[in-house]
Amino acid sequence: MRQRPVACAAFLLFLILLLMPAEFFYKTPQLTEKCKAEVLGYVERRTWKNEKMQLLLEDCRIRTGEDEFQEDRLLVYTKDPTEYEVGSILSLSGTIYPIEEPTNPGQFNSRLYYAGKGISYTLYADQVNHMGGMVHPVKEQLLQLQKRIGQIYETVLKEPEDGILKAMVLGDKTELDSEVQKLYQQNGISHVLAISGLHISLIGMGLYKMLKRITGYGMISAIPTMALLVAYGWMTGGSLSSVRAVGMCAIAILADLVGRTYDMLTAMGVMLLVIARTNPLAVKQSAFLLSFGAVLGIAWFGPLWTLEEKKKKKRKWREGLQTSLSVLLMTFPVLLQFFNEYALYSTLLNLLVIPLMSVLMTAGILCGAAGLLNLQAARLPGLVCHGILSVYQWMGNLCLRLPGSVLTIGIPDPWKVLIYYLTLALALFLLYREKQRKKYWRKQEPFRISRRTLRWCQGSILFTLLLLCVHYQSGMEICMLDVGQGDCLFWELPDGTTFLSDGGSTSVSDVGTYRIVPFLKARGVHKIDYLLISHMDQDHINGIKEVLEDGSIQVGQALLPGLQRKDDAYLEMEALLKNANVEKHCLNSGDLATQGEYSMRCLWPPVEGQMDDRNKMSLVMEVEYGAFRMLLTGDIDEQAERQLAATGQLETVDILKVAHHGSRYSSSSEFLAQATPAVSLISCSATNRYGHPGQETLERLQTEKSAVRITKNCGAICLWTDGSVIKLKTVK
Repeated sequence: MRQRPVACAAFLLFLILLLMPAEFFYKTPQLTEKCKAEVLGYVERRTWKNEKMQLLLEDCRIRTGEDEFQEDRLLVYTKDPTEYEVGSILSLSGTIYPIEEPTNPGQFNSRLYYAGKGISYTLYADQVNHMGGMVHPVKEQLLQLQKRIGQIYETVLKEPEDGILKAMVLGDKTELDSEVQKLYQQNGISHVLAISGLHISLIGMGLYKMLKRITGYGMISAIPTMALLVAYGWMTGGSLSSVRAVGMCAIAILADLVGRTYDMLTAMGVMLLVIARTNPLAVKQSAFLLSFGAVLGIAWFGPLWTLEEKKKKKRKWREGLQTSLSVLLMTFPVLLQFFNEYALYSTLLNLLVIPLMSVLMTAGILCGAAGLLNLQAARLPGLVCHGILSVYQWMGNLCLRLPGSVLTIGIPDPWKVLIYYLTLALALFLLYREKQRKKYWRKQEPFRISRRTLRWCQGSILFTLLLLCVHYQSGMEICMLDVGQGDCLFWELPDGTTFLSDGGSTSVSDVGTYRIVPFLKARGVHKIDYLLISHMDQDHINGIKEVLEDGSIQVGQALLPGLQRKDDAYLEMEALLKNANVEKHCLNSGDLATQGEYSMRCLWPPVEGQMDDRNKMSLVMEVEYGAFRMLLTGDIDEQAERQLAATGQLETVDILKVAHHGSRYSSSSEFLAQATPAVSLISCSATNRYGHPGQETLERLQTEKSAVRITKNCGAICLWTDGSVIKLKTVK
């Protein structure tokens, strides 16, 4: 590394930026809440997405009432299907939203992602007016070319293969089938769906070498090649991985022009410095870490695989396996941090996928290019694409049927990641010392690595890999998720038994897909042992439906309120549970379940005297762990509380899940006087139209000297207890 000062400087800068908090680079927001706004800006890019036109505006002037400010970039959604040309000046009016920060563990960090693109707000435009402007001919033609090739794929290929090819060749994922995306991700081959270094190298270096062979002049070949690479990178979205690949490919061409040896680490260092200078937040994003990590793994581990190899014919499958393992060793903690899962058979599957990617990419480019001239000529390369994509799908489905195909591991602790990379660095140091010893080997017998060094490196790396995958829990952990206007509470016992109480929202779309499932996977939860459903209102169950339909998180048993009269929503949930092979139990007052120090007792609804109102018949559960006691109240109202208090079952509790999102019609003084909660948790949205939590409820809780935590203010609320001591923390 002493001979690579650029790479060393880049690596040092990377570590500094990685350790700095992202907030240091965030712009101070002019707006903190949604509001009406008028915007004037230039069109930089457009995409038709989810039946809406998505526009990226630049040099925007935003006016909200009497305030006016400038933004470099703004993301706009409008139902207006007009394809405004790049460079057009638009005047828009609508509702502007600040990009939200994640409020739950495991939730996608939209703020970080969009801040890396220079975007702080999104505008949902009700009205769009074209104000003229100067069209950018090159960019506009590139977007038209992207659209035309996309139409060729739609004609030649059937769904979902056309969407896959659009993502691979054009960087357009708007029509990528969600099931296909899930299949590729679960098999660890989702890199196929992104514009990667392989794509760029195939196009760039392939074209450069072909032109150089034809013309005999490097400079004449380099200029059109670099121009094409830049144009292709912009057309496909300019992702971090494509910027890195375009830059490194350009450096390789320049090295050839000046007669210098191309050095992968130096080229990577140059691109890291360029990207970090223009976008320091990039170093915290998955695309950057995986793209640069893969290159670093190949560069560092690649030379070590042949330390003891004798001179013999190279085997492609062995080289492919070594490359896959090199990438895996360098990026495994990153995969867990952002995706929380590992596809067990991905390394073997990639032995087939990666070699075929070159053929698939070549056929995809030929299909699009030929289709521009003659649509019939595109059918033959389209047939090749169909065959390879069919193989991918067949192999992916086959791997998912194998035992342990997807391991849900969760986000590793930072200290484990630190130990892993320190161990990896030490192993690399020892192995490169052996490589240096081989360089000066003069004995007749073949060189052999020190067995002691090799065993230590293999053992220590394997141990730290396993350490990343193991989670130890000393007490009971509880988390009330921020699901907006809804309810969702999770807890886990020291032995790994998991519980989920409710899961729904009326203010957050697809709450199960984007908040509940990511939270569970971030914790390494692959199965919910007990699912509690207090009642069948949508703000308590629509996320549960998504979890059951998704299938990636298994459910063992479901506990429902025992009702004499079941409405349609209740019957629908029963059918959904049956289809998912979930064992169902109906609980009434007095039902009890125990497990060591843990017990769970049903306090409501009663077997007799049932009511028609769903809220009044919510499942009320008392959870005990050692001396710790928690009360879950669903959406019961004051009438149900009085009846429950009259039964004499209520005891003093440490944690109260406040009923009905803090409604003023619940949490009566009589009820609270018996429960006397030390901490009260309320789940509601900041923009709910019901006035939750009610001021009267907050005053009654204050009278009982209960500490109140509300998800709309705190984000997710997490607690830990060993049965006596309680520790509480919030995301915000």
